[in-house]
Amino acid sequence: MNFSSIKTSFQIICIAALVSSLNGCATKDTGIVTSGYKGVINLEAIKLGVPEEAIKSASLTFVADANGAQGETTQYLSRAYDKDNGQYCLSYSNGQPWQLRIIYNSEPVSKENALAKLKSILPPSAPEETKVDNSEVTAGKKESPVEYHFYGDNLKAEIIYANKAATAVKLLTVRNIMKKDAAGDKTAAAGKTAPAEEKKAE
Repeated sequence: MNFSSIKTSFQIICIAALVSSLNGCATKDTGIVTSGYKGVINLEAIKLGVPEEAIKSASLTFVADANGAQGETTQYLSRAYDKDNGQYCLSYSNGQPWQLRIIYNSEPVSKENALAKLKSILPPSAPEETKVDNSEVTAGKKESPVEYHFYGDNLKAEIIYANKAATAVKLLTVRNIMKKDAAGDKTAAAGKTAPAEEKKAE
């Protein structure tokens, strides 16, 4: 092996290592990123279901958003943007992944790109799409109609369009409705028992 081939092999190894470090570590079974590498996670590897600890460890990619923290809900914003200038916003309820939003503030993204992105951010275990509600789009009355996509009973996606024609998207959301509803039921139950406990104390 001559010097040129050794140099080429070394370059390939370096590139592979760099790509691996930017993607972060992922489990073979789920395909979900489980930790950042030296504070970095590639946004293209982000899906709903990434553990909160992984986002915390990627401090160069994400920052805690105090404005989105409420009760037992925490929120993180990406410092960087993806190739379509989308900013990522991840929310957790009681430490569990609840919601992933991609916000296109500077310029809306095409519907085609948004639908492709939606498929890429669904959890690997997500079932096939079971229902689409585009009634707001077909009605043509709202300036920013919302289109809903359902995946079984637990996953819901929302596509908020930037125009009546529904050709460009300004906000893409995937939400775990089961986890959030369960947290809401728990809060409601606590609220119902509070007056009884206060009365007893009196």
